[in-house]
Amino acid sequence: MANRSYLYSLSNQPTSHGDRPETISGLSEWAYNVPFMYRLLMSGDPQLCASLISDGLDDSDMPLYAISGPFDAGFERVKRFAVIVKALIALPAIGHPIPAASEAPNPGFTARLRRWVGLSHAPTVANPASVSASTSTRGAIEHLPGLLDETIVFLQAHRNQYLLLETIELDVMSESEANPLRALVEAEMDRCRHVAAAFDALPQDPVEAAHVLQAAATEKSATPLDAFFGLRFDDHCDGTRARAAEYPLGLEWSDALYFDLFNREQFEAQQNEPY
Repeated sequence: MANRSYLYSLSNQPTSHGDRPETISGLSEWAYNVPFMYRLLMSGDPQLCASLISDGLDDSDMPLYAISGPFDAGFERVKRFAVIVKALIALPAIGHPIPAASEAPNPGFTARLRRWVGLSHAPTVANPASVSASTSTRGAIEHLPGLLDETIVFLQAHRNQYLLLETIELDVMSESEANPLRALVEAEMDRCRHVAAAFDALPQDPVEAAHVLQAAATEKSATPLDAFFGLRFDDHCDGTRARAAEYPLGLEWSDALYFDLFNREQFEAQQNEPY
């Protein structure tokens, strides 16, 4: 079985394994990775909280941690991100033209970014149609707009006060002691905050933001925009059956997860069952 990250919506921020929410719903699970959309959803104000998946390893009472954050703040960012990505889809795909022998040296990232957002003119090239496909953020986009719409509908239907991101299955692949496991969760919290900073650095205008997002996903830029590097904005944004995406966008949603976590009523009923 693949080790996964798990995302839930719930009505509290757990202070202990037994501090169960009144309501809880699964949202998504992902094998061997934490997708970008999980981090964007968690980016409102990620906080350390107790894991609801496990209360210890190997029957120990070691504290295990997860990440909690407000649902609405992350959801608003996801909705705006979907608008920006749809604007990006309408842009020409970015590639690097093959220069003529007499052309000046390839300009740096800042100069290219200025061209992409329309602040300077692109140089003349010998063969404008010759573009390196390896640097493009996009291939076929037949399904991506629909996946974005389905994301918004699903999250709206499963809206709650808080989100819970569980990474314990991923973390135990490399650590087994309390402090290193906590450090891995705290590092994931920092990634969520990094995504928040990157998103807030995008221009307010969706088309301008789309230009910047496309450029940052294609070529690694300075922090915080480097949080977008490696994302794809096409039908392979989450990989294919044959190959997983190196940095998945994360547009697969389901409330039926491997760990179907108990709410407070279910948890207390289980605790009271005779053995």
